[in-house]
This record gives sequence, structure tokens and C-alpha cells, in this order.
Amino acid sequence: MNFRSVLYIIGLLISTLGCMMFIPALFDLINYHENWSIFASTGIISFLMGITIILAFRNKNTKIEIRETFLFCGLSWIFLASISALPLYLSSLDLSYTDAFFEATSGITTTGSTILNNIENTSNGILIWRSMLQWLGGVGIIVMAVAALPLLHMSGLQLFFSDQIEPNDKLKERVKSLAKSIIIIYTFFTIICALLLAIAGMPIFDSICHSMTTIATGGYSTKNNSIAHFDSIFIEAIIIFGMIAASLPFILYAKSFNNIKSIFYDNQVKGFLITILIAIFIISISLNLKLNISFIESIRISSFNVISIITGTGYSTEDFSKWGSFSISLLFIFMLIGGCTGSTTGGIKIFRIQILFKVILQQIQKIVRPHQILKITYSKAIIDDKTTLSILALIFLFIASVIIVAGILYWMGLDLLTAFSAAATSIAVVGPGLSSEIGPLGNFSNLPAQAKWVLSASMIIGRLEFLAVLILIMPSFWKKY
Repeated sequence: MNFRSVLYIIGLLISTLGCMMFIPALFDLINYHENWSIFASTGIISFLMGITIILAFRNKNTKIEIRETFLFCGLSWIFLASISALPLYLSSLDLSYTDAFFEATSGITTTGSTILNNIENTSNGILIWRSMLQWLGGVGIIVMAVAALPLLHMSGLQLFFSDQIEPNDKLKERVKSLAKSIIIIYTFFTIICALLLAIAGMPIFDSICHSMTTIATGGYSTKNNSIAHFDSIFIEAIIIFGMIAASLPFILYAKSFNNIKSIFYDNQVKGFLITILIAIFIISISLNLKLNISFIESIRISSFNVISIITGTGYSTEDFSKWGSFSISLLFIFMLIGGCTGSTTGGIKIFRIQILFKVILQQIQKIVRPHQILKITYSKAIIDDKTTLSILALIFLFIASVIIVAGILYWMGLDLLTAFSAAATSIAVVGPGLSSEIGPLGNFSNLPAQAKWVLSASMIIGRLEFLAVLILIMPSFWKKY
């Protein structure tokens, strides 16, 4: 294990994060808020800490192989969340470190759960810092998915790389080039979203913050009532398109630059869009019948909130915890599904759900025709057994993790709905829960401190896609070869 290379890159990330803290410091300085000195001092300390690590572990032959990649992915989220929490902890918010770590972890993993009771009373520096954490976390997630997860054969992104016929060095160069293209596209989407929101009437500062959290599918808002505060169908429409755009595979954007229409021919994209339409239709009918809302209004309400839940963004325009048991149950299922692989969304992902159905269909066909050789194909590519088993294992781990975390939270004193929705929303990195306490109009501030640490760990585990975490705790991973 080349620990020097891993720590060297983590040092680069920490120093970069320290530099980023000067942006919220500037916002607070302009507005004469005392928090500017907190951001400036923690930024200097973080930058120096990162530089110290870089100087201590720099190596002429910085080498990152498979094992170092997994270790880096695990440690980076923990280090960045811990350091990102410092300005929140030291600021005028008067938070405990537990609350600050929960808020920072929720931000950097793009979950969107919050412990802040009155967001509108916080300084602009805090608001922009929360949005920046989600934006940085979002682009980090995509790059991690492109660079690391294909090694586990569980993301589906390996289908885009012909690693069976290309030399390893050439494959790495392609991944590096692709990562650069994705960062450019991600930044472009953010700028366009901010401009459109400003044109639609959202204040400039709010449009900047919401564009970052929309494209990151994070859901942190600058308002207590989230997007409902603006009460604008145009703003809702822009954010809907932003959430959907961020939920599609960024790797497809990069590969389809000259033919953007080809994205919609992708099986995963078609499955995702069909799932959204079905979900909106069912929830709209439910709202129309149960709450006596006009069908047109129910479509508007369900479109925004359902897409926000499926994409894991977590914005809201209504208190969906009051929609009734049928709608809440459906939202819980959609919360677990998530968006596409290679996007900023969480959840199981559409690709894996599609493979699961293909496996079930294959098993049924084997029973009918036991001697027939059947292969699972996806987008004209054959899915090997290694990929299939990894996907099935991940789906099992996802569901098992929700049950285990919910059991722990229930043991800590939370009611059953709060426990299960908190577990699901943290592991699927969605944001708000489905109960009144942690729903769209509530927050996580009243949960026990132990529960917040459990949920923080769940967010990181959900972001690392489970198998990566299991690999790190396996004794065989640390043995010398």
C-alpha cells in the first residue's frame, strides 16, 4: 500500500479546500459579518495543514493503483467533512461539533439534510459555503464514479471503456481526459442554471447558491421554505430541468457532445425518464383524489417534489409528509431508486434496477428452458457474471443497510417512520425525510447526537457505494502481495 501517494493527494484536497474558504470569508467581509474572520482563519489553517501534508509525503513517483484508489476515496470524504465542519463549528451559529460535522457531511455528500432551524438568519458566508460544499461534493462524486467505481464492476460505467483490449496506460489517459470534460460540463450547467434563475426573478445571490445545489442534486436552500419561498412556476421549471440534467450520466454528455440527442437513446436515460413520468402520474392522481387538488395543480406539485425526491435533490414546494400513507410509501420507494450512474444522484440507480429485472427474467427463462445458454445484454454489450454479482450484492447491501440503520435509530428512541425515512434518506443521500419531524418543513436538529453520528456515517457509506467500504475493512485488503 502506497500510503505516501494517498496522503499526498489528500493534502492537495485539504489545501484546495482551505483556499475555497476565502470565498465565504469575502462574502461576510463585504456584509460586515463577524464570520469572515472565522472563514479566513480556518482557511489559512487548512491551507497550511494541506501544504504540510504535501511536503511531508510528496514523492517523485506518485503512484495510485486499485488499492490506493479505494483507500483515497474512503479517507477523502472523512477528511474533507471534518475540515469543512470547522468554520460552521466556530461561527456565530453556536453549533456543537456533532451538528457542524453532520451539516458538513450532508453538504459534501450532497445529501441535503440540515440541522439549521432558521436558515435565513445565517450569514451569506455560511449560505455560500453550504452551497459550495455540495457543488464540490457533486463534481467529486462524478469523477470518483468515472475513475474508481468501474474497478468494482458495479457502476455500469465500465461498459463505456474497452479495457479488455486497451493497454492500462491508455485507459488511464482516457479516464483522465474524460474527467476534465465532465468538470467543464458540470461548471457550464451551473452557470447556465444560475443565469436562468436570475432571469426568472430569483435574486442574484440566491440564484448562485441554488444553481450550485441544483446541479449537485444537493438541495441546500437559502430559504426556510426551500423553493416554495419563491412561489414561481418559472423558477420551479428551471430547477426541474436542472435536476433532471444533473441526474443523467455526465459521461454521456462528454461522449455525445456533437450529437446531444443521442443521450435520449440510452437505455438508462429512457428508463429514468419513464420512471419519472410514471411516478408523477400516480402521485398526481393520488393528490387529486385524496387532497381534492385540481389535476393541473397536482401535476405541478407532484412534478417538482417527485423529481426532487427521485434525483435525491431534496428541494420542496409542499409538505409531502402530509400526502397520506399511499403517497409516502411511493416516495419512499422512489427515494431508494435514485437517478443514473455517473451522475450526482444517490440511490440504487436505474441501471442496477434494470439489470436486476434482467436477472429475474433470465432466471425465469432458465426454468422454462433449462438447457438454453442465456446471456444478459445491456445496450448491445454483454454483462459478465462479475458485474451482475456485484450489482446484486450492492442492491442487497443497500436494502440491508437501510434496515440496520433504521433499527439502530429506532433503538435510540426515534419513531418507526422517522427511523426508516432517516436511514433511507441518508444512505440514498436524498435530504429530507418523510415524517413531520425530519420532513420538508422540519430538520434533523432534535435528533440525539448519537443518531447524527450514525446518519453522518450512513451518508458517507451511501456515497462510497457500500462495496468500497467493505473492501476497506477486509483484512485481505491490507495484506502485502
